[in-house]
Amino acid sequence: MQSVTDVQAYEALARDPGERGRCYTSLVRDYYGFATELYRAVWGESHHFPPFRGGESRAEAMAAAERAIADRGGFRSGMAVLDVGSGVGGPAVTIAGHSGAHVTGLELVRERLEFARAHAAAQGMSHLTDFRSGDAMHLPFDDASFDAVYSIQAICHTPDAARVHAEVARVLSPGGVYLGSDWFQAAGLTPGQQARLVEPVCQGLALPALRTPQDLRRNLAAAGLVVEDVHDLGDEGDLEPNWREMEEVMAAVPQQDKTPVLDFMERAGTALCLAARSGAFVMACWVARKP
Repeated sequence: MQSVTDVQAYEALARDPGERGRCYTSLVRDYYGFATELYRAVWGESHHFPPFRGGESRAEAMAAAERAIADRGGFRSGMAVLDVGSGVGGPAVTIAGHSGAHVTGLELVRERLEFARAHAAAQGMSHLTDFRSGDAMHLPFDDASFDAVYSIQAICHTPDAARVHAEVARVLSPGGVYLGSDWFQAAGLTPGQQARLVEPVCQGLALPALRTPQDLRRNLAAAGLVVEDVHDLGDEGDLEPNWREMEEVMAAVPQQDKTPVLDFMERAGTALCLAARSGAFVMACWVARKP
């Protein structure tokens, strides 16, 4: 767990939007240095916000969302699939096990790769998964290396999503599918809404900036991909349990036990819940294909 000095250094960098973009790799690595231990303790090996249907638990909702990626993409045995921003490996392991496809995970934070490899080994899935260190804006793979690519709420950490999508198009085989979900801001926010609702989320969660779903559609098309679908993740189920559970986790820590890191995470989580419930923060999904 990082010290108060580390947290203060992160926050000093995060306060400047320009610096967040210029130093995004340091920002993201520092953030997940703070967050990964807590995320794994609370959520296990999958770190994303799923839609909930009925009485699902968080683990059930996350696994269902991951299986839906595989089903929607038509993943099957013999396919080579890339996971952009694979984290500690939960989605890659679930998707490989569900579909039989081989999943290569790409992760910027090297420490998280070790967790991913250990998780895959524990689940008996090392033969269907591989985890590599790299940056989504500079994919370390040859052209047309993959039959399919997906990303689950990770591209938001990069300063140039258009470049990421262009890189995905490069490594995707002709006819290959690219799909996933990500974090966005609603279109048409006023400067005041941007400052009050969006900027605290960007500062607290290592985001250079938040783009809009309309930007997503344009960027996919600019990469030469055929856009088949863009829709709000909330159309697939209820997102409110994510914010309610986050508040419950934060409230469960006694005030006297809160470290500088936990205090930092609580402020970031409070900002995210406020932005999501106000409609300023949204999540969107897409399906696109390389001609």
